[in-house]
Amino acid sequence: MTESQYRSPNQVAEQLQVSLSTLRRWSNEFSDFLSEPAGQPPSTPGGGTAQRRYTDQDVETLDTVRDLLAEGLTYVQVGKRLEAFRPRPVVADVAPDSDAPATTALGPSLRDATRFAPAVTVLADTLHTVADGQQLLLHSQQSNRDLLTVVLRDNFSLKEENAKLRDRMLELERNLAEVRRLEATRRETMESRLAQLELRAVREPARVESARRSGCLTLGLGLFR
Repeated sequence: MTESQYRSPNQVAEQLQVSLSTLRRWSNEFSDFLSEPAGQPPSTPGGGTAQRRYTDQDVETLDTVRDLLAEGLTYVQVGKRLEAFRPRPVVADVAPDSDAPATTALGPSLRDATRFAPAVTVLADTLHTVADGQQLLLHSQQSNRDLLTVVLRDNFSLKEENAKLRDRMLELERNLAEVRRLEATRRETMESRLAQLELRAVREPARVESARRSGCLTLGLGLFR
């Protein structure tokens, strides 16, 4: 492949509409799916690293990476998706003494991978959906546990309040019973005093009348002497 057929990092970053740092990170993360000049550039004689160079296939692979990341997939999930789309080499059936080189099957374009591998795509999407559902379920279970903790704490607080209220009611009942007892004693005392006053009121006129009669009789006897 001639040098003019490669693209520079600036050209690729501009085409993908990403920054150079993002392009460098993607190139390092998915170097296994890129050409050697793009994923693992050779070292320079001075000990540095040569500038990355990208083929059209590299750009197409990175474009697919961008789309998958935009869908919410992680780097690990994108790597598995690219691995499923990777074409497999096929050795041609040639004579042992033939000088013809081994051929490889032309794999489908990553852009058309979903058309050639629908089962893998559906399975990956299903696993991703299941993982999201499990995460939501875990969050829901944690929320339920937190709610149950709050309910138990409130229930315990209500039991304490009920116990305090019950003790207060018992104390009020004892106080009320004591007040009733004192009221009954006071009523009995007042009734006894009223009875004594009534009895004294009845006896007093009789005593006066008796004294008056005794005085008159004494006076009469004195006249006859």
